[in-house]
Amino acid sequence: MSSSSKKRKLSVAVGDRVEAFWPKDGEYYPARVRAVHADGTLALDYADGDRRSDARESDLRRAAAPGTPALAPATPLEADAESPARNPDDALRLSYAPATTSHRGPEYATISQFFADRLHQRRGGSLYVCGAPGTGKTLHVERARQSALGTTSTRDAKWCFLRGTAFASGDAFLRAVAKGVCPDKKTVLQDDPERGELLHRLKEACDVGTRANPVLRVVVVDEIDSLLRCGGDALKKVYALATRETSTLALVGIANAIDVPRRAFFGDIPKASEEAQRHGTVVFRPYAHAQLVDIVTQRVGEGVFSKPALEFVARKVAAHSGDARRALDACRAALLSAKRHGDAGPVSLARAAEAVREAGGAAHGPLAAVVSLPHHAHVALRAALDLSTNADRSFTRSALISAYARLQPQLGRRGDCAGAADDSVALLESSGLLGSAPDRRSKALKARNPGQAKMRVLVDADDARAALERGSRSSVLAARAR
Repeated sequence: MSSSSKKRKLSVAVGDRVEAFWPKDGEYYPARVRAVHADGTLALDYADGDRRSDARESDLRRAAAPGTPALAPATPLEADAESPARNPDDALRLSYAPATTSHRGPEYATISQFFADRLHQRRGGSLYVCGAPGTGKTLHVERARQSALGTTSTRDAKWCFLRGTAFASGDAFLRAVAKGVCPDKKTVLQDDPERGELLHRLKEACDVGTRANPVLRVVVVDEIDSLLRCGGDALKKVYALATRETSTLALVGIANAIDVPRRAFFGDIPKASEEAQRHGTVVFRPYAHAQLVDIVTQRVGEGVFSKPALEFVARKVAAHSGDARRALDACRAALLSAKRHGDAGPVSLARAAEAVREAGGAAHGPLAAVVSLPHHAHVALRAALDLSTNADRSFTRSALISAYARLQPQLGRRGDCAGAADDSVALLESSGLLGSAPDRRSKALKARNPGQAKMRVLVDADDARAALERGSRSSVLAARAR
């Protein structure tokens, strides 16, 4: 090591607050520098309790602004005016945030409108953002929040970002909510109150009361489904508080599973009820291959990859998951392989195929996600496979719901089968397992009779049955899947 490297001066010091890259999900989060090592690496303590000892200065985005909420994620940086990024390697990193994103206009508009309405009305509400991994859920929620609330005074709105996996109990989650959105958090948490008392204090703090200009309080919870295992009751209480007519608390949940609201909030509450109407859902669908091509091209520009190479990666990823992160990883691996081998010109198809093969091909696709699907989604997939017997392997949505009812007679007796089937079908669609089939009906006829919409299974039937068998929650379902 050269003497210049040994004496390298870093722009951060022990105790500095920074926004640092977390390699497991490619996002930036508030952290504090715990130590600066002689080799130039840094030890970091993240605000949510995680620690890291091998960070580099390039993993730091900027110092956290004073007053930033303790668990708030960093706002994605805008790229230079001349997009794409400085070099293709940087642009393909998951930590790189382009100035603009594409193919998510309607989803972003819905989330932005939710924040704008909450701020205008100074009333709470609930929004659930779900969809397959790698579809931009967290990024677009944060950008919409920053756009709506970024310049708002804390006298008008307070917010906090929480990660569901950071909590071991419901009480810990409730305390984090109180710390994040209550101006007088010392009073709310005074004398270490029990859950009942803490909820009472939260309710009083978040109630409009007689205040003419109340403070909007926004809680964003990423990976909210992880709270169902350790803090489901506390989550229900926060949801109930957010949907009260006089509450100023807004809850935004983010997760992959589409059925969390039914499992965590609604239960047997009819969808037409007043409580259910105060809840909104935004679904991020998996990216199609053309969209993945656009995403990569926007980052690196034209000429970095040959057209066949980029098409190959995009089609492989779209067929198996639609996860943009996997497409970016595969493209970056192909680019680095081409550099190592001294290839001239655009990255070739051979390098792209090698990168996809080394990444595991379809191992991370929707078939792999079958194992983690809830039981009712397994039943819906089994029903869809039973219907995939005609020449074009298509079936109508109403036929799928009927087949689902035959496999779930207990739901049919309760009269809740249609709602559960709808949730199951939406979950399979967001996971890339079900999709629409060609439908020659007119637009007017499709609108009048949505139950006759054509659908089909998007993966190989034998592979799907094998995945169902591996992921079955019971021996009975495993026998049916065979």
